[in-house]
Amino acid sequence: MRRLLLWYVPAGAAVAAVVLFGVGFYSFLRGDTGTPVNVPENGRAAAAQAPRGVIVPIILGDSLAKGTGDETGLGIGGRVVDELRKRHVTSKNIVNISVNGARTADLLQQLDSRNVRTLLAESNVIIVSIGGNDLWGGSDWRSAPPADPDKVMNGVADRIEKIRLIIRSANPNGRVFLIGLYNPFLTQPFGAKLTPLVNRWNAKLTERFSEDPNFTVVQTSDIFAFHDRLSFDRFHPGDEGYALIARRIADSI
Repeated sequence: MRRLLLWYVPAGAAVAAVVLFGVGFYSFLRGDTGTPVNVPENGRAAAAQAPRGVIVPIILGDSLAKGTGDETGLGIGGRVVDELRKRHVTSKNIVNISVNGARTADLLQQLDSRNVRTLLAESNVIIVSIGGNDLWGGSDWRSAPPADPDKVMNGVADRIEKIRLIIRSANPNGRVFLIGLYNPFLTQPFGAKLTPLVNRWNAKLTERFSEDPNFTVVQTSDIFAFHDRLSFDRFHPGDEGYALIARRIADSI
């Protein structure tokens, strides 16, 4: 009996401990342990909203939203936050989820993400720059504008409307700022021919979204029309160009 207690009972306990450890370790590797996360079903965004009394900004879209060409690295988003803080408006740092080269189809795909829609729901200032790559990139308007530019513009505007509706489904009341188009080719021989098309596009956007009281098209064409405010790549804004766009947004918040 004494031999049983001294040898077999401890040995049995050790085997049981090894088995329990193995089961637990296997569950850990599978991710079965821990408190379950309440993930919404059907890909819907989690219920969330921005806190009151503080600006919670997010920016998404293309390279202009990314801040390409701004030597400070702030871009539109960072400069908007700086402007607000200079005016003693409490603001969180901006969340920037933009992608260089993005077109409307790319942004629509990004908005399929539940995490992105949750970020939108938690914001109260949503800045979007999209559409420029659709217009400048595909048909090469710089050398030969399409035969029916309005048809092309309407197609891009339709996709931006889908983007607006997705943003509104996640955040019905947030302030949305859509960056208008400017003509970066003014000094080129073909530049003068593009200006009327740029103006037509901006007017189309303003008219298209005029019924949404919290949706603002930020006009930028005049910022670059009379002064060279482009970056070294001669396409994106430089520091001063970004600063002036950001100031216009801050003025409207």
